[in-house]
Amino acid sequence: MKYYRVEPDAKVRLKKMDPEDSALFKEGKEKGLKHLEELTRKLETLQEVLYGEHKHKVLVVLQAMDTA
Repeated sequence: MKYYRVEPDAKVRLKKMDPEDSALFKEGKEKGLKHLEELTRKLETLQEVLYGEHKHKVLVVLQAMDTA
């Protein structure tokens, strides 16, 4: 997971990221989508906590194919 984490003030070069990367989902697309749903629920919960504290924010960057 460290490979995907961006430290504060670090520069991000999306063109260096492989959009076909499936390193975290070796069990197939179906399990990957299920895992994504679980992570989405966790992120929603954590974002609510951060919002309630008025101290931190969450930035999520999604890369779509063909500039969708």
